[in-house]
Formats: sequence, structure tokens, C-alpha cells
Amino acid sequence: MESVIFAVRFLALSQVVLLLISLAVSKNPPCVRTVGAGIFIGVIGYLLAPLADARSQTELAGFLFTLASLTPMFILLFVWVAFEEQQTFPSWFWGLISLNILLEIGAHTFYSMSGTISIHMRIMQLVEMSLVILALILLWRGKEEDLVETRARLRNWSILGIASLTLLILFLHLVTAHLVPDGFELFIMFAVFVLTLSINFTILKVNPSGQITAHGKPIIVESKDPLITNLLDRMQDERLYADHDLRVAKLADMVGLPEHRLRKKINKQLGYRNFNQFVNRYRIEEASQRLNKEPTIPILSVALDVGFRSISSFNTAFQSQFGMSPTEYRRQSIG
Repeated sequence: MESVIFAVRFLALSQVVLLLISLAVSKNPPCVRTVGAGIFIGVIGYLLAPLADARSQTELAGFLFTLASLTPMFILLFVWVAFEEQQTFPSWFWGLISLNILLEIGAHTFYSMSGTISIHMRIMQLVEMSLVILALILLWRGKEEDLVETRARLRNWSILGIASLTLLILFLHLVTAHLVPDGFELFIMFAVFVLTLSINFTILKVNPSGQITAHGKPIIVESKDPLITNLLDRMQDERLYADHDLRVAKLADMVGLPEHRLRKKINKQLGYRNFNQFVNRYRIEEASQRLNKEPTIPILSVALDVGFRSISSFNTAFQSQFGMSPTEYRRQSIG
């Protein structure tokens, strides 16, 4: 059994290293490459740590286990920077990650002092599981809005698979106090190998550049397509964007296009990578005009009337577009 586990571990390691190299040389923004590298370095640490431990290389094993335990944090960071279209990190996000790092330091300190799995380490594992669950929620939440075909495919199964497998590993280590039975360990090594091999194959076949996101704001492409012209005219004239419940499927039905075609047209011909970016352009444009022309109307009323569900989402979108809050914009316009 040990020789089989070692062989599968080596095969998995080779595919993870290949993924790490592919990401490093890809055209993704530096933040995506750096955070993505953190995931795969953590996986490498997880694969190598038992080998170092078996050879009684305690310090090296501890270092590799530390790298592995940071993987959930990097998964959450990667989901945010790759799929949330460069939105600002919320304060609670940094708080959760800071808590994870502090627990990481404390858990390994107590472990080194006692030589046993402490309550601190179990709490740390629960926090790590929370980080992965949050990453899965973010993946699912933004699934419908993603217009980039290759990135949507990566979201649907590649990153979903990595996050789900990480969650399974954390659960197994939690319930077995890090003494995972050989049968489960072989399954995990095989799952890592199959998943990373599949991702590498898909990248080579579908997306050789490995690019899943881009720099800065979307580049708007001029289009003379009559279907696009009809879409833009109706969005403006009928204020379709003001519908709080507007989704890709609903808009496709309104304009008489199959959903997959509408997604492709908005992405390829208009340059938008996210459906909310496309809709919010109209919402923010109208809101900015009304903030200027209707100084007595409450900002919340304007936000809700143009299609936003809350003042917080409106403020975030407005800040991203104009580099200032709606209140500051109105003050400058009036002044």
C-alpha cells in the first residue's frame, strides 16, 4: 500500500508542479498569479510533508504542513481576485484571514510544546473549513453573472473541485486527528492527481494562455451587430436595467436570444466579463445624472430606482466607476 501511495503521490506532485508553472507564465494579473501560486505551493506542501515526517525531518515537515494549512486562505483569496472582478476586499474578509493566521501561529506553537493535537489546532481547522466554505459560496453566487466562457468553466468544476477536495481533506484530518487511514490517503492522492491532470489537459486544449481574468476595467468594443444594437437600444429606452431581478436568462428572454448567445455577445462584442458590469453601467449613468439634477432626492431612493438592491452595492459600484462616493459626487456637482 505504501508503495502505491508513494507512486500516486509522485504523479499528483508532477501535475501540481506543471499547474504552478503554467500559472506563473500565464498572462493573468500579478495578484491572480501570486495567490494562485499560493494554492499550488500549499498543495505541494501537503504532498511532501508526510514524506519529510516519515524521514524524521521534523522541522521540514512542520514547514511543509504550515504551507499546506495556508491553502484554504489562498483558495478564498484566489476566488475573490479571479472571479469578483477586482472589487475591494471587505473588512470582515481581512478579519477572517487575520484570525486564521493568528490561529496558525498559535496552533503550531502549542503543538510543538505538547506534541499533541491541541484545541487551538482544531479551532484553526474549523476556521480553515469556514474559509473554504466561503470560497464555495462565492463561486456559486457569481456563477450566473460570469460571462467569460473559459473562466465560467474553470469556476464550475476546476476551482470547485479544488475547494471541495480541500474541504474533504480538512474534515478527514479533523475527525481522525491527522491520522488518516491509508485507504483514504490513497483516495486523496488519486483525487489530487485526477483533478490536476484534468485541469492541465483543459488548459492545453481550451485555454493555452491560461488567462482567466484581465487587467483593469472592461474594454468596450464597438459593434454594428443588429442584435447588439437592438439590445442596447432596449436597455436604454425601456430601462430594462432598472429591474432589481434582471438576470442573463431573463434578459435573453426579453430580447429573444438564447442565453448562451447573449452571454457570448455581451462578452465578446461589448467587452464585459461580468453581467453586473454591463447592467451597472446603465444604472450608474442614470444615477449620476439624477444626483446632479435632483439634489433633494435621497441617495437611497435614486439607488433603488435605478435597479440596485441596497445602498452598499450602489456605493461600491459608484466608487468603482467614479473613484468617489455618491455623496461626494453630489457635493462636487452642486458646488
